[in-house]
Amino acid sequence: MPSMTHSNERRFRPAMYALALIIILILGTASMSDVAHGAGDDWRLMVKSAACVQGPVVTLGEIADPIEGLDQRSWQTVGATKLWKASDKIGRPVTIDRAKLYKVIKYYIGDMVNNLVLPSQLTVQTGGRVVTSEELRARVVAFLTPRANDLGGDIEFKNLKLPMHYFFPNEYDKLTIALSSDIKPGRNQIRLRAMSSDGRVQSGKAGTVFINVWKTVPVAAKPLNRFERVTQDKITFMRVNLAYKPELWDGTDGPWRMARTLGRGQPFTPGHLEQIPLIEKGETVAIIYKSKRIKVSMKAVALGEASMGQQVSVRNLQSNKTILATVIADDTVMVR
Repeated sequence: MPSMTHSNERRFRPAMYALALIIILILGTASMSDVAHGAGDDWRLMVKSAACVQGPVVTLGEIADPIEGLDQRSWQTVGATKLWKASDKIGRPVTIDRAKLYKVIKYYIGDMVNNLVLPSQLTVQTGGRVVTSEELRARVVAFLTPRANDLGGDIEFKNLKLPMHYFFPNEYDKLTIALSSDIKPGRNQIRLRAMSSDGRVQSGKAGTVFINVWKTVPVAAKPLNRFERVTQDKITFMRVNLAYKPELWDGTDGPWRMARTLGRGQPFTPGHLEQIPLIEKGETVAIIYKSKRIKVSMKAVALGEASMGQQVSVRNLQSNKTILATVIADDTVMVR
């Protein structure tokens, strides 16, 4: 009899251990329903608009973040709640709208779906990684800022239009940012690329940004006429947005004169200005006659305009003859 008792104990011992383990797990593990009811109706989760999941089943913690009402331990339990089967198409995003998302989540967690703040749509990808709209915007602004500062003035980014999110097929893919051309005031096109670890382009997306550049520039202090010389007393300054007036004179170089008329308070553009020629029509110039043996200088009146090295007709004030001479310096021409 004693031998049979010991034999039975040995036979049922594994079953007793398994039953004890099950009891411990049941008593020691809280369900989402238990945790949620314990927290009352004040807890909230924010469902993301884009998320990557590892599979094979999507969990609540992969697509949502706690907003309020759940401590860390409770969130671990709630976040582990299993939802639908993850897509078996690795690296291929799948999008679901809010109405369908509500029904799907309600199927798994019941009325507790009302404690979730749902986006207009959720895009989920199995594997890889996602750059969210917030991160994408921050990365692009960080890229643009030092380049825009080189334009000078006060910089403002407006109408920054980017993708809602950017999914990468592989976890180690990198985001690269570039501009389609040199940065400038006004509209700029942004190029986004997903690059693999070996430098291959996986995919590409585009964005745009409008850059306001406020800068103080010269403007006409009074109405200016054609051929009028631009001097300091005819210039004042005004703050303008270069996004709408991209090509303005910066007040340098010269001397200048007006190539066309300009109204009071209007900014100077390169088209309004032209270099003052070394010889202007009607001014008195020195005309030099030079040969192998002699060099003679006398006065003449310019009958046209010319710059260095150009020819211009002048009238000799002594002989009253018109001759063609070459400009060699300011107010100086030569006849060989």
